[in-house]
Amino acid sequence: KPWARHTLTQTVTVPAAQLWSPDTPHLYRAAVQLGSHDVTDVTFGIRTVKWDADKGLFLNGQPLKIKGTCNHHDHAGVGAALPDSLQYFRIKKLKEMGCNAYRTSHNPPTPELLDACDRLGMLVMDETRMMSSSDEGLSQLERMMLRDRNHPSVFIWSIGNEEPEQGTDRGARVAATMKRRARALDPTRLVTQAMKNSWGKGLSPVGDVQG
Repeated sequence: KPWARHTLTQTVTVPAAQLWSPDTPHLYRAAVQLGSHDVTDVTFGIRTVKWDADKGLFLNGQPLKIKGTCNHHDHAGVGAALPDSLQYFRIKKLKEMGCNAYRTSHNPPTPELLDACDRLGMLVMDETRMMSSSDEGLSQLERMMLRDRNHPSVFIWSIGNEEPEQGTDRGARVAATMKRRARALDPTRLVTQAMKNSWGKGLSPVGDVQG
């Protein structure tokens, strides 16, 4: 009915699926059609991610050492409104340097950056800007996750960056609320936060992976 919502769940089998990884960034496309007119194409990849406290990260069942960099969304000499080609240029250069992971410091990335990471093979730590359990903070987190969760490059969510309350009980409560929302939206990925001190306190026990 008009203004109503309806959720439809379908299961599709992909025979002999080719797995996505930084070395083999295989992608698939799903065409979603409503009625006879509304068609949306969704690009996705198939891969597994597992974290182990003793052995580290496993991608598709294989151990993988994260070699990442923290990157602001702007580009030297150009600014913040970038041509799409520069997103690909940046990821290509980082891969040439030996990087396999990209942290979106300290804002949600543009979708074109994630497209480049999907296609070129770069893991992404996807980070929201506002660490807050307010309506606005949770809304920003939710919008980012709903937009980005189909990207195979995104392998972990970050809910904050060097926050003033990173080592406090109040910070821990805020993080717990954000993590609860994140898990409801995407139970397949873990949650972290960038910390510069207070390790073992505040946010540390709340996050799944220590940042």
